[in-house]
Amino acid sequence: MVSRIKDAVQKAKFHPGFLAFFINHNFLIRIRLKRQLRRNSQRLKGKLLDFGCGSKPYKKLFAHVDDYVGIDIKIEGREENHRFIDEFYDGEKIPFSDEYFDSILSTEVLEHVFNIETVLSEMYRVLKPGGTALITTPFMWEEHEMPYDFARYTPPALKHLYNKHGFEVVEHFKSGDYISVIFQFLLNYIKNITPGSKVVRQVFLIPFIAPINFVGSLLGFLLPKSRTAYFNNVFVLRKPL
Repeated sequence: MVSRIKDAVQKAKFHPGFLAFFINHNFLIRIRLKRQLRRNSQRLKGKLLDFGCGSKPYKKLFAHVDDYVGIDIKIEGREENHRFIDEFYDGEKIPFSDEYFDSILSTEVLEHVFNIETVLSEMYRVLKPGGTALITTPFMWEEHEMPYDFARYTPPALKHLYNKHGFEVVEHFKSGDYISVIFQFLLNYIKNITPGSKVVRQVFLIPFIAPINFVGSLLGFLLPKSRTAYFNNVFVLRKPL
């Protein structure tokens, strides 16, 4: 029973559905990010590298690929995720040969990378000519996974970095908008001022989650859109032939 509850909570965390609307305090950001990943998932094919894979939360969206390989850095205190990692990254060189992968996926990783230029060069090296990369990075989000949270990037900064390292920008999307950010951050604020353990904070948050998700979703639908504040930058990139 406990295992089933944990599985349900984990699923609601990254794949928001009906249950997540009531228990996931990150519902507003997660559902928008998943929509963009699902919408662009068919662009990735063949042998896929999930760079910074963690627990591979979005692997099911890419069930159509031939091979799904996840790499990540070994970090003390995150041993529970190590069982999902196929290869460990040393922070400098991706442990695969040139032009090994047909596709690359990287979700919410580059803000944790201090040597982003090295990482992008390595991604370009292991991607086959004509291959596609799908990369997401947060724009409006609180500090997280400290002390390994290093940066936030605007679209012009990301385009410059991707072009500099040889990638062509195929498309760029923004997930979320001003209203969804405001209501998501309201829930974050309540979470952050609540004392106690993660479990205590989660229990305390339950009465707030559904009403704030509902009002945020409703106003986001009814009010004019502004995307000068938003959650994530989602880039589809291509390595030229």
